[in-house]
Order: sequence, then C-alpha cells, then structure tokens
Amino acid sequence: MLFAVLGLATVVAIPASAEDVPTLSVVLSQVTPVSPSATDTVTLQGSVTNTSSKPVTNVQVHLWRSSDAVTDGEVLTEVLASDPANPVGRRMLQPENIFNITDVGAQPSQAFPSTKASPKKTFAPGESADFTVRAPVQGANGLGFATPGAYLVGIQVRGIPEDGQNQTLGRARSLVVFAPEASRPHSSVATVALLSSRPSRTGDGVFADDHLAGELTGRLRQLVTLARQPGVTALVDPALVDAVTDMADGYRVTGSTSPTTQGQQAAEDFLTQLGPVVSGGAAYRTLQGGIDVQLAVDSGHPELVELAAATPPTGHLLAKLPLAVVPADLKLGDNARNVLDGIKPALVLAENAASGTAVQRWSDDAESALVVPRTSIHDGGPGPDPTRSAPQLAGRLQATQFVQARPMVSLVSTSAQASAELVDAPWRTRTPLPALVAASGTTERFVASPQPAHREDRSWLDEVKSGRADLTAWGELVAKGNDAERLTQQVLPQALSTSWRGDRAAALRWLVASRSQVGSVLTSNKVNLHVVSKFVTSSSNQEVPVTISNGLPDPVHVRIAFDSENPQRINVADTDVLTVGPGDSETVKVRVSTHANGEVGVQARLTTPTGRAIGTPRNLTITATQAGRVGWIIIIASGVVFLAGTAMRIRQVQRERRGSANVAGTTGPMTRPACDGDDG
Repeated sequence: MLFAVLGLATVVAIPASAEDVPTLSVVLSQVTPVSPSATDTVTLQGSVTNTSSKPVTNVQVHLWRSSDAVTDGEVLTEVLASDPANPVGRRMLQPENIFNITDVGAQPSQAFPSTKASPKKTFAPGESADFTVRAPVQGANGLGFATPGAYLVGIQVRGIPEDGQNQTLGRARSLVVFAPEASRPHSSVATVALLSSRPSRTGDGVFADDHLAGELTGRLRQLVTLARQPGVTALVDPALVDAVTDMADGYRVTGSTSPTTQGQQAAEDFLTQLGPVVSGGAAYRTLQGGIDVQLAVDSGHPELVELAAATPPTGHLLAKLPLAVVPADLKLGDNARNVLDGIKPALVLAENAASGTAVQRWSDDAESALVVPRTSIHDGGPGPDPTRSAPQLAGRLQATQFVQARPMVSLVSTSAQASAELVDAPWRTRTPLPALVAASGTTERFVASPQPAHREDRSWLDEVKSGRADLTAWGELVAKGNDAERLTQQVLPQALSTSWRGDRAAALRWLVASRSQVGSVLTSNKVNLHVVSKFVTSSSNQEVPVTISNGLPDPVHVRIAFDSENPQRINVADTDVLTVGPGDSETVKVRVSTHANGEVGVQARLTTPTGRAIGTPRNLTITATQAGRVGWIIIIASGVVFLAGTAMRIRQVQRERRGSANVAGTTGPMTRPACDGDDG
C-alpha cells in the first residue's frame, strides 16, 4: 500500500547479511528546522556509537532522504511502521552531506584528531562520536522537496566491520514538513497544556519532598511557557496552585527543622507566568489533585469525585474557571457517566471514544463537551530504535498535524512533549478549546469503548476510607468542622491521584504525612481517659470519679460512654459533652446505679459529640455490696488511690510532653485516635 501510493518504483529487497547489520547505534539530537521553507538548509546532528564487539573502519555518516511527499494520514501511519530500509530513498554525496567518523581513504576523520603520524583508522567497540550534516531544501544538490507534505530524512552510517565489506551499519530517520508560504496557514490544531504534579504538599508550608521545586524549573516551566503561546489551552490543577503558592511564601521539607528557599523563587516566577494564562479566557481547572475518576467509581467511592470537583474558595486563582475532567490514561467507562453528570464539567477529555471525532457531546441532556485527544502524535518515530529523540518527537507531531483531515487535539503533560510543541511550525494555527467546541456544532454523542474494571489494592482503598473517618473525628473532637472538611477536600482526592499509579507505598507515605495536622490526636496519646480498675459501691446510687487529660493545644469536646456486662445489676450513665481545655485535665463523677449485689465488668470509652469512638476502651470492675463500715473503708481507699495515681500520671505525661515539645510531627503508620489509661 505505502509504496504504491508513494510511487516508489526503486524499492528493492535488501539482503539482511549486507544491509541490516545493527553494528552502530545512531541517535539524532537535532533536526533544524523541522518545518523548512524553500530557501532553508536542513541540518541534522547526533551521535554514533559502536555497540558491537569488533572495530569498524571507514566509518562515514551520510545524510539520507526520501523525496516523496506524505500528505495522507493513512500513508503516514504506514511510513511510521515501515522497515528502516524502506523506502530506499537516496544517500546524498556532497561534502556537506557527509561526515567522516574515521579516516576514509585520503579523507581524515572529522570526529577525532588524525594525522599522518597518528591516523584514526578504526572505530573501536564502545566508542562514540558526534556528527553534523546538512543540505539545502532545493537546488541541484538539495533535498528535492517539491510539493507540500511530510518528508523522511535521516542518517545512514557506512563502514567496514572486521572481516566484512563496506555496508550500512546504522540508521536513523525522522520527519520534516515542507510547507511553502503559499500553503500557509495549512492546519488548525488544539494544543492543551496540562499543569499538574504528583502531590507533595502535606500541610501549610510543609512538603513531603522537594520534587516540585525541580519541576518548577523543568517540566512545569516548559508547560507554562507553552500555555502562554497564542491559542494554547491550559488545564490547571487547583492542588498544584495551592502547593506553589505555599512554596512561594516559604516552606519546609518533612524531616528538616529549618525552612528551605530552594524552590521559592521558582514558585514566584511560575505564579507570575500563570496569572495571564488563567485570565486569558482559554483555561480550565481540573479536579482537585488529579483524582482517578474511574478508580473512585469502580471502588465505590464516587463521593470523592464530588469532593474533588468543589469550586475553590473565593479569591483562589482558579475560582472562576470552568471545570475540565482528565481521567487516568484518558479512558472512562459508562459507569462514570452519572457521577460526572452530577458535577457538570464544561469539558471531559477521553480517548476511548468509539468515534474519533475531536469534539462530541458528553450526553444527550448535559452541556458538557467531550474532547478526544490524539495521544499517538507524541510517540515519535519512525524506526529504527531509538525513536523518541527530541527531533523525532517534534517531526512526528508536526507531520501528523500537517496531514490531518479534521481538527486534532494534542494533550501535553511532559517536558519532552512541551518541547516538541514549542518547535516552530509557521503553517500551524492553534485554536483554543472553547473556540473549537463552540465551532463544532456536533450532535454526536460519546460512546465509550469497553474498559476493564480497576484491580486496585483493597487495603489501600481502606486506608483512604479510614483517613476520611479520622479527619471527620478530629473535626468533631476539636470543634473544627470547617477545617476538617477543608483537609478532607484537599487530601482525599489527591490520595487517589492518577500520579500514584504503580507506587502505592509513596502514596501511603504522603497520606500519613498529610494527616500531620491531626496527627497529635490520631497517632499519639494526648487525650487520655483515666479510670480506676476496681471500684466498690455500697448504695444503689453512687458516683465514680473519671478523669480526662488533654495534651492538645486545642480544647477537646468529648463524651464518656459506658457499656455494662450486666446492666440489670449495675449500670453507669453516659456523660454529657465535656470540654477540656488545652493542657488541662478534668475529673468528673459518673453515676453508678446498682440493682443487686455482685461484681460486673464495665467498659469506658471516649467518643466525639456525635458518638464516634476514639481511642482504646478502658475496663473497670464495679462491685456492688452492702458491707457496711468495712465496705466504706475499701471504697474510700480505692478512690484516694485512684485520684493520687491519676494526678501522678498526669504530671508525668506533662513532663514528657514538655521535653518533646520541639520534636517534629509524627510520621508513623495510620492508626485510630488513642487514649491512655492508668497504665499509660
């Protein structure tokens, strides 16, 4: 098909023994320009490495090209999949088209020092050399590009292996686009920059690691630079903005007791560049933390998607932006439809549409648009390997965009992809997504191709679920419901971020660190319940002392609940809500009702005002007796011992806490809130 379409009558089979010996590896580092004009000269640069175990002589780099224009998407697909030896094309033989790695005849090496006294005859195993070759686009010695289209250019390295003959020992191919001024503008595309990062912020001014600082001077800087280009659309994660804003104000990395300034200036610069992008009319906010929508739905937690979709608070940089949903791997199942309909996004991006139309309707009765990106345009090529060098990525991208027959959406999230998109293409016109959607007038409805359900670690999902319960309990305990809801909205969607795929251990470490603001309650014994292990009553209604100590910096609001093994004999009444100040303790008397003599086990536990149990229950034994004077002596003595022991324990705990006041927050495993008994 390919060669019939291109009309390549010169194609012949090349014997493997002569032409396909992969002795030398060729890597392209630059092909400039990727979209040359008729008056340009195309330059190819790269390196050659002897990957064999034998030396090679007469090693010479040749610029190679095919003069057949590719103007059709199907033909381009065949070209990308073609054997490296086909089409044959032509090696160019002018001096500027050739680069000598070793001495070749009377011509000295251009890559290594070579003299008559010390010639460079061989290219040894493991040895590498850089090269540069070039050719004009047109003219008698030009590349021969005549009509607009995509063209193959590349490198062939000739040489003589030990015990062999002169042959092609290495190849590399790339694509360039020839678009004379008369053919411009030729193509309209929608370029979308996705600005997000793996979660790292664990609290106000605290980060689990410093990877974000590196991205702000690398990948994210590339992406925001792209987003500032005319016609480019930006999708921005609110969690990223929160993290960068925190970093710009000064921050600390977990494990360090002092602030760091490594990423502060980069964060300020990023926010400065992002401001015009957000206000430019072609930006959307994504779901908080890049939550994996399909995972949340498949695991029975669709409410986390609703949390992630909440509008940022007033004053937030992204508060006024419409919502866009970017699922993991750009794939959604039909079971996600109801959840997304509930949050009403302006855009949904998914590649697994049964139809390849760029813009579709998400559903019959929703205003959301479905946009279908083409991820394959970032795959690089053609072969042989390696196929993902910078010029190959840019060439594949521009060739695909040039030969398209309909609008195309390019979603960009990596530094390499951004670099490829930033390579100049004078024939290309970028259309913002809002304009593309408005102009489409499509009535085609999105139909998802079947997707396998997630096979996720249930223990991880249980950790996320328990994390939410713990945050809620903390909010009730210290009467900070709004703060707890804010933390829940920030933390839990990020715990299911698409960026954690394949690294649940890192996700768990981040989740534990993110709970550091409530860690004093959830992972250490700072709210303690003290009860005497044995108590004797001598009347049907008597009071028992119970003490609560609070080592938190906030007041706590708790109840004490009791469970009797035999309430018909002995019953203890639950308390009302009690408030214990920061660093304080309070002893209350609870009423014991006895209906018959005997010994009964009773369990005491702390709960939040709504009844959520916190900490470890404490057991006591209550004995009902009418023992008279002796009984009263036992009762009084047990009470005195309890109160004295409790006071000593409280003083001990306070001394311990004062001694560890400067220790950093806990990073231990996720546990329930714990409360001490007398045995600490």
